[in-house]
Amino acid sequence: MEKNIDVAIIMGSDSDLPIMSEAAKFLDTMSISYEIKILSVHRCPDEAITYAKSLKERNVKAIIAGAGGAAHLPGIFASVNTCPVIGVPILSKSLGGADSLYSIVQMPSRYSCCNSCNKWSKKCSNFSNTNNRNIKPRNTK
Repeated sequence: MEKNIDVAIIMGSDSDLPIMSEAAKFLDTMSISYEIKILSVHRCPDEAITYAKSLKERNVKAIIAGAGGAAHLPGIFASVNTCPVIGVPILSKSLGGADSLYSIVQMPSRYSCCNSCNKWSKKCSNFSNTNNRNIKPRNTK
C-alpha cells in the first residue's frame, strides 16, 4: 500500500528533476507530504494513467506536473483528477520552453490547471498549493 501524501510531484523524464526538485524543497520546509514520480505519458501511457487514477483514490490534494515540449503530462493527470494540477513548463531545446508554456496555458478551462515558468516554478507552484488549497503542514491541527 502506498503512503498517504498531500502533493504528487510528477515529471516525464529524470532530466526534469533539477527543476522539479525545487518544489520538493519548498514542500519540505512547509512539512507538507509528497512523493516524486517520473512517468512518461508517451513511453508508458498505461502506467501513467493508472498512477494518475490512484492519486484520486488516495485523496491527493494537488499535483505539480513538469512537462516539456507538447506538455501532455499535466493534461492527462488533470483529466482523471479533481484536485488542482499545476503545470510547470520545462525548457526545451527546440523552442526554448515556449512550446511547453503554450501547451500548458491553453488547457481547457474545465481542467483545474494553472501554470508557472521555470525560474518561478517553485514559488508559483508552492504558493498555489499551500495558499489556495489550504494544505496544512503535518505538524498542525
